[in-house]
Amino acid sequence: MLSTTSYTFGTMSLGLNPADVNADMEVARRAIAAGVWFHSSPTYRSGFTYMVLRMAFDEDRSRIPRLILKVRDGSVALMRFEVEDSCRRLGVDGIDIAQLVSMDPRPGNLVDQLRAGKGVLVDELASLRDRGLVRGAVLFITRENADAAVEAAGSDLIDGVTLYWNALQRDCTDAAWERIRRQSIPVLALRTLGGGSADKAAAEKAVALQELIQRAGCRDATEFNLRLMAAEPCIRTTIGGTASLNHLEGYLAAALHPEPLDAAIVSQVDALRA
Repeated sequence: MLSTTSYTFGTMSLGLNPADVNADMEVARRAIAAGVWFHSSPTYRSGFTYMVLRMAFDEDRSRIPRLILKVRDGSVALMRFEVEDSCRRLGVDGIDIAQLVSMDPRPGNLVDQLRAGKGVLVDELASLRDRGLVRGAVLFITRENADAAVEAAGSDLIDGVTLYWNALQRDCTDAAWERIRRQSIPVLALRTLGGGSADKAAAEKAVALQELIQRAGCRDATEFNLRLMAAEPCIRTTIGGTASLNHLEGYLAAALHPEPLDAAIVSQVDALRA
């Protein structure tokens, strides 16, 4: 069963200023000390995010956090390279959870091969898992690929899915979400703490969301979103990024023992997303 900390530290904001990483290192050290999982990608900040992480990890190799890392899966060579390269650059012997980004929309892609139970990408993923370089794997889903990806998540090689999920956004079809709930497919939630998209429709719902936050008795949106996550059993962790030590402390405090929101509030959140 997929197991993570309820809050996962997103690292996208680290490495913005590679000439001075002192503040970033302080944030990374605090997240390491808190014992939370880390989420990252070799592409963040043109690779400078990995530089900050490697420097932080090298300070005490006995305390390297568990890692969820993006892996591009458009070809066998790219999938293998990204896994091996991430391990080299971060100085780790394997990726705890590979977030397979489902980057190829064409027929015969990884999702299609997983559904069929065969194919060169499936063989490579199985090899990476056999080698211990990938210990777990989740599929990134969007509204466009959600139904097929959730079906593909039934493969023995896949441990769950990840998607943009928050009070204003659930980036998959209703049918896919119902299947996720019915089959208790583990979900890693992205953009839960950062809010939804900035489009006009979401902006118009922001006022209603603020009223819900107050009605739920939450101090702020962070507490509300983490309590929303706690009310959804299939959500195993929420991934929230920051380069601010104060914001990180707020995330960590809110994630300690989030009390699930009342069912009535959750129903109103579902209505907001509709």
